[in-house]
Amino acid sequence: MAAAQTKGRQTGASKLIVIAVIALLALGGAGGAWFFLMAGNGEADAEVANDTRDRRPILYHELSPSFIVNFPHRGRQRFLQAELAVMSRDEQALEALIEHMPVVRHNLNSLFSAQLIRIFDNPEGIDELRQMATEEVQRVLQNEIGRPGIEEVLFTTFVLQ
Repeated sequence: MAAAQTKGRQTGASKLIVIAVIALLALGGAGGAWFFLMAGNGEADAEVANDTRDRRPILYHELSPSFIVNFPHRGRQRFLQAELAVMSRDEQALEALIEHMPVVRHNLNSLFSAQLIRIFDNPEGIDELRQMATEEVQRVLQNEIGRPGIEEVLFTTFVLQ
């Protein structure tokens, strides 16, 4: 009978250990899930906060008149006519852009003249040229107002002949 009681205590102790291990695993899993979910929400909240900060209305400004640039290509004179618009969420930057338009136009004309030979043979290069134009306008605004001020330069018309 003593052996039966000892066996019964071992079975009860084994069950208690198994239950304790399961409870610890459940608590650990719940804690890990809570940490994972809460950490994810924190990042999502930060992204939402950043999106909200950048949700000012988009403003556009046409850079007129059109840019017309000539360049030699394979013994012939070629031309580019492009109409550009600038996209920004910063009204003060657009005002500075208008104020410094002679420098912007000069720099863009120089850029287009220097880069068009490469673009003429590679139409995919137009996006590279647009990116270079964006960087050039941002550089002028950075020098004048201390920040890039615009998001993108957009080609609204682009004709090569």
